[in-house]
Amino acid sequence: MLLHAVEIDTFRNFTNKQTMMVDAGVTCLIGKNESGKTTILKALHRLNPANESDEFNLTTDYPRRHLARDRRSRNLDEVAPVTATFSLEEADLDDIENELGLRPPAEVRVVASRTYGDELRVGFDCALKDVLEKVIQESGIDDEEDRALLLQQTSVAEVGAAVKERSKELKDDKKTARAKVLDKVPSALIKYALFLEDDMDDDQVQSLIALLPKFFYFSTYELLPGECDLHALAERRQAGRRRKGDSTILSLLRLAGEGPDDFLDENYVSRKAELQAASMELSDQVFEYWKQNDALSVAFDTDLIPTPPDENGQPQPHHRILKIELRDDRHGVETNFATRSTGFQWFFSFLAAFSAYRDRSERVVVLLDEPGTSLHGEAQGDFLRYIYGELGTKQQVLYTTHSQHMIDPTRYESMRAIHDQATRADATLGVVITPVSLSADPKTILPVEAALGYSVSQHLFLGAGPLLAVEGSSDFVFLMRMSDHLISKGRTGLDPHLSIIPVGGIGNMPAFVAVMGRRLNVRVLIDGAETTKVTAKVLSAAEAADVDASNITVIGQLEGLPDTADIEDLFSTKDYLWLYNRATGITINEADLITPAKPLPILQRIGIAREKQHKPRDFDHVGPAHQLTSDREAFFAQVDDDTLDRFEAVFKKLTA
Repeated sequence: MLLHAVEIDTFRNFTNKQTMMVDAGVTCLIGKNESGKTTILKALHRLNPANESDEFNLTTDYPRRHLARDRRSRNLDEVAPVTATFSLEEADLDDIENELGLRPPAEVRVVASRTYGDELRVGFDCALKDVLEKVIQESGIDDEEDRALLLQQTSVAEVGAAVKERSKELKDDKKTARAKVLDKVPSALIKYALFLEDDMDDDQVQSLIALLPKFFYFSTYELLPGECDLHALAERRQAGRRRKGDSTILSLLRLAGEGPDDFLDENYVSRKAELQAASMELSDQVFEYWKQNDALSVAFDTDLIPTPPDENGQPQPHHRILKIELRDDRHGVETNFATRSTGFQWFFSFLAAFSAYRDRSERVVVLLDEPGTSLHGEAQGDFLRYIYGELGTKQQVLYTTHSQHMIDPTRYESMRAIHDQATRADATLGVVITPVSLSADPKTILPVEAALGYSVSQHLFLGAGPLLAVEGSSDFVFLMRMSDHLISKGRTGLDPHLSIIPVGGIGNMPAFVAVMGRRLNVRVLIDGAETTKVTAKVLSAAEAADVDASNITVIGQLEGLPDTADIEDLFSTKDYLWLYNRATGITINEADLITPAKPLPILQRIGIAREKQHKPRDFDHVGPAHQLTSDREAFFAQVDDDTLDRFEAVFKKLTA
């Protein structure tokens, strides 16, 4: 069976019923912290757990604001906080036919729910139309009018009445053979009542429950320990008092065909050999996807340690300790598993925990709660590749995340946005689940936007020609428009292979050079009030990234311009005011601008003039750039030679 949809109702912060469609392969749940992502996984796990699970608890799990009120009106033990709908595969249809003695229509769905009273309910969701199609085929009805008549009915009773009436008409018309075929329908339909009504006996219910997929839940709480007392583990398992991590190490032992008590007899050496063999198999799978350090290898060892005598002074048996060791061939050392990075511990622990289910033929739905949060971004990408390329091809996977590195933007249709709408003003609002394309909350889908932005930037950068980093969009527009005009006049413009990248602020320039300059041909155009400070940082970053200092162009170093000149200072005063006045609707003439002895950037001079007009000093610098685009012909009809000469000087330096 494949999980088709899940419905969560009156469970923790789910105060209103929410239905979530589930992808046949991998479904990604995104949302902010405390949004309800884990709540969905926990509810599904409790429905039919593969590994250890707790039960629903009315006191702690029912929405507390409504608990007292709802208890007065109904029996809350009957409330089902989780309901799952499953679609059937061909093997499921065979199994149901074997168990129930009747093959259901292929379109039938199985619905399972678990109540606060811990009752697992199961049944079929089947449309009358689908059963009628099957009955029509089995009964041999080939007349289109009879077929259409049956499919028009909306209940079993209506079908019976329609058959009775039509059969009488056919018999009156001496069409007894056709009437005889039609008369088979009511009895055949009764046979399928099992799928149309809640009409299964206890044995049939248990048979259907046995066919349900189980849910395997894993989070950071199930990490393998570096050492484990096998005596104590065997006692805890027998007593049913497991600790965090016990399930994972028991799965690891099961992979070797052993249990903790198997290592307590005189044959422990051979048992250890079995465990080592299992560890080699597991390690092969781990290191196929763990690319951060391929020089690691996993080894197991055991140690027999004495224990203190009991309270009566009687000697106690030695305890055997299982140790998980990692050898790092880069450094030639062996270290305990618990001393390795949290990311590697998580990666290895998950594969160890899931190893007990990996090769099973039956369906297991894997629930991963914030997987790989301790992994480096690149390692998260490795694990995401494992989820889609390995795990999700064999079992259904649902995982939660708020990391951009755990999101594949090309699969956005399989993502679900989880948003808790509750506020201080209205605490009755609950969680809403939507596709990411319909999410009304931009903060919820921020990881998707970040992943998409990273993907776009990677495709933009890689394989491109030289990259020119500029501060913002106005720089981009000015450079492109002036370059186009100069080239049209047979003069020097920008290299057509040069890609202009607005980095979103002058402060981002050093990081851009430091990161991108290591593998790409990077150039930088620096301007503005922070020129001196930023230039020093960019040059330092360029030296570290082996970027030629000649690739750094500072506008303030051009002859005749202020030391902190902006790109706007490449225009003559007349030309920039031409753009400014039209873009802002505010008129400033050259005579309105101060003319200090030391050159001052035109944006500062305009700011002083604006203050004299009783207007804010700052204004939107993008407006004049857009004005150049919309009025380019008029602008270039009156452009000064000084403007063209300055821009051409910059372009020559950038393309040198």
